[in-house]
Amino acid sequence: MDAGSSVCVALAFLVNYNTLKAGFVYDDSRAIVNNPDVTRATPLGDIWTNDFWGTPIGSSNSHGSYRPLCVASFRLNHWTGGLDPKGYHVANVLLHCVVTYLVYALYRTLMPRCKPAVAAAVFAVHPVHAEAVAGVVGRADLLAGLFYLSAFMCYVTHVRHRDRTADPRRRPVCCDAGCHRKTYRLGSAVRTVFATLGLGTCSSDLDGLPGGVTECCAVREWACLAATVTMAAASMLAKETGVTVLAVCAVYDILFAGRSNNKNSGGTYRSLVILSAAAAILLFVRMSLMGDGGAPVFAAADNPTAKSLSLVTRTLTFLYLPVENIRLLVYPRRLSFDWSMDAVPPVTSVYDPRNALSVALFVALFTVARRSVTAAYRAKQHHRTPCYRSHRCSSKTKYDRPADQSDDPVRSVALAVALTAIPFVPVSNMFFYVGFVLAERVLYMPSVGYCFLFGYGYAALERRLGHKWPRMGLAVVLTVYGVRTIIRNNDWRDDESLYRSAVHINPPKAYGNLGSILSSQGRLEEAETALRTALRYRPNMADVHYNLGNLLRDKGNTEAAVSSYKNAIKYRPSLAVAYLNMGQLLATMGRCEEAESVLKLCASLDGSLSKDPVNHETSRVSALVTLGKLHADRGRFLDAVQAYKHAVTVLPPYYNPRVLFSLYGDALAQLNRQREAEMWHKAALEVGPDHVPAHLSYGKWLAKNRTRIHEAENWFLRAKKLAPGDASVYKHFGVFLLEQERYPEAAAQLVEAVVLEPEDYDLTVTAATALRQAGVSLRAEDMYRKAATLRPQDASSHSNLGAMLHLNGKHREALSSYQNALRISPDDRTTLDNLNKLRNVLRRRSRA
Repeated sequence: MDAGSSVCVALAFLVNYNTLKAGFVYDDSRAIVNNPDVTRATPLGDIWTNDFWGTPIGSSNSHGSYRPLCVASFRLNHWTGGLDPKGYHVANVLLHCVVTYLVYALYRTLMPRCKPAVAAAVFAVHPVHAEAVAGVVGRADLLAGLFYLSAFMCYVTHVRHRDRTADPRRRPVCCDAGCHRKTYRLGSAVRTVFATLGLGTCSSDLDGLPGGVTECCAVREWACLAATVTMAAASMLAKETGVTVLAVCAVYDILFAGRSNNKNSGGTYRSLVILSAAAAILLFVRMSLMGDGGAPVFAAADNPTAKSLSLVTRTLTFLYLPVENIRLLVYPRRLSFDWSMDAVPPVTSVYDPRNALSVALFVALFTVARRSVTAAYRAKQHHRTPCYRSHRCSSKTKYDRPADQSDDPVRSVALAVALTAIPFVPVSNMFFYVGFVLAERVLYMPSVGYCFLFGYGYAALERRLGHKWPRMGLAVVLTVYGVRTIIRNNDWRDDESLYRSAVHINPPKAYGNLGSILSSQGRLEEAETALRTALRYRPNMADVHYNLGNLLRDKGNTEAAVSSYKNAIKYRPSLAVAYLNMGQLLATMGRCEEAESVLKLCASLDGSLSKDPVNHETSRVSALVTLGKLHADRGRFLDAVQAYKHAVTVLPPYYNPRVLFSLYGDALAQLNRQREAEMWHKAALEVGPDHVPAHLSYGKWLAKNRTRIHEAENWFLRAKKLAPGDASVYKHFGVFLLEQERYPEAAAQLVEAVVLEPEDYDLTVTAATALRQAGVSLRAEDMYRKAATLRPQDASSHSNLGAMLHLNGKHREALSSYQNALRISPDDRTTLDNLNKLRNVLRRRSRA
């Protein structure tokens, strides 16, 4: 690395240093934290059969993004540092630094007279890269850019070796000899790759032997072409648009290949044919991976223009979108994490003034294309071949002048435009629709061409105006871009700051996501305000209605929560999790028939087009489990068994069935199908050997058999060892000991449970009863007092306390407790009987 490249790499690192403190933001949770392919919950080979989000690529509900190299890099991060986000961000920043160096090296190779440090510096600090660098899922764009530029550099080298080998009018020498080393510097990165492949410096004994040197150059020619195809494939496996580098290589060959009187036309055509064949094969393989699932289906809100019924609106809007993308490259002040919905208003009329910008852009592109074709044709007719002689060459023929691509401004500009436009074409919505209107991350590779144009323009200004003013302007641009990038990176620090940064660009999406984050933080009032604001902008957002329902449920407003769940289902009838939560809420409200109906609907939903198939299938199974519990609580154990059986038949591989198996065993035990019950209890323990409820369920089941009491106690003890701080373990163990009439041991376990759960009324009463049966009267009295404090409006609390005080001889206090109980429940027969007994005792004492 020379001084210029070192400065550019340092700039790339410094402006993105603040991303190292960021966490997982936005799509990072789904792509990394909840992706089994990343967390190593699935075999390593699954990354080659699943999409970017962990769904089988051939399934109908796959997102369609096939990026195994990116997922493999995430998996490597997880292997080295788990889910610590710093390691993932460090990798992103370092990748951006490497890509910045490749931009410098490529520009220096193509246009050595145009100061490559300018283009690389602009690329290093450009604010539009914030999403790709600061968002961990932007790794796909960084990796694709790395292989993209590597492929292009390899092809540039291939073309030069090919043209050098084919020209018969000069003595060929190796690529590291004489004037060639000075004129065609390919950068240390490329030379290192060649050296690793055994294609580095030619042997000195070949110098002076034209045949041997020609053979050496031919080997390198084919090696570089093979490296080009390999790197292009790697770029495509990091992100789909990476395959477009083959088209860029073809454009470069057409514009700049060294041909003289058509003597090397055959070599050029051969290279182009190989590039075309490689592109066809890669695209065929990529399309084959889709299987029968077909193209992915996106929601209307993601790309509303694509769903428009008006051909005029679709055409004019998508013709205008390149203008918006150029605006992001030139003037990146307004940036957003999401440009869906109506963040970019559609162009609905031919009279919209934005159409003038679209026309101007395409006229400019057509002009550049026409003039570049003309320039390439003239260069073919009047080509001046560069000198490839060694430094000992003294010939002054017309072929001695070194060629520089920057000598031809038309073709240089055309190449920069191709570098900008070609990788953008697949995501432009012009030829096929994609799942977004605009996305900053997809500009990572096209920005290379923009930076090349910037560098070329800077060099032209220096030639016209001198050094002073262009350098001052460059300093201003780099400062503004760098500061904007640092500020934008801070927006990507966490979800809340990211969503707040976009409320003025995409308010419904930003407020909706912000409300969800605030709700998860317990800031319910702020969250409700944000969610309702989002719905004012766009009332048909099912996810926002669902999140609002969860929030209202947590606030205790159950009727409003049910209404929100119904709205979520109205706008997205396939939203299984809304059915599940509404069914569970209805069950807790005592509306069991409605709950049963909703849960059955949830279990029957088709998830073939679901945006999140994992969550959809998990919700379906959870609905069946909840339905089974609802039946069991109502004593309908046969219906419960049917629900659990159905859940087992549709069980997805990623669902942990330990709770299901345990409940299934409990329901079977209630039907006296003891052998099956034990089988499912054991299955629950196999899939969840550390699952405490499974231990408790199996222990309670064993306790029903008097011959297996000892086994049952062992399972309770194992549960206690697994969860020494779980109140339910002590509670169930204590109840088991009570049933065995081991009152002192039972009382000890239940008192410990009360210590862990001091607000549990039923547990407190059970502990008091155990203490009374164990003969610890004063401790039992204290426990009954605690129960009366927990539920002062419960008549049984005062009645139990009165009975305990009565037994302890505290008759006046007992009388007061009985009277308190009767104020709440005047007709309670037990309390009245106890009160009469107490009054008899008091009368006898009075007579005595």
